[in-house]
Amino acid sequence: MRLERALARLSTRHRIALLHYAPIRDTVVGEDPEIFPFLGLTRLEGPLNRFDVTVAFHGHAHNGTAEGRTAQNIPVYNVSMPVLHKARADAPA
Repeated sequence: MRLERALARLSTRHRIALLHYAPIRDTVVGEDPEIFPFLGLTRLEGPLNRFDVTVAFHGHAHNGTAEGRTAQNIPVYNVSMPVLHKARADAPA
């Protein structure tokens, strides 16, 4: 509800959501499925879609997948450090 209220108050051209928990299942794939309920909350996807968010970022799912999209095709990025390192394994440390 807080996310929805915050997005409703914005009157900007672009809306960017920065979340701790994953709003979609796609970016927690790679984690043990038994802990999916503790890694994200699918209720977070609704406000992103309703308020036409430009992009969303989250952490928390350290063994998840780097990116996914909501049902309305909004890009969602898992920016936890382990996922970033895995995604850029060829980059210098």
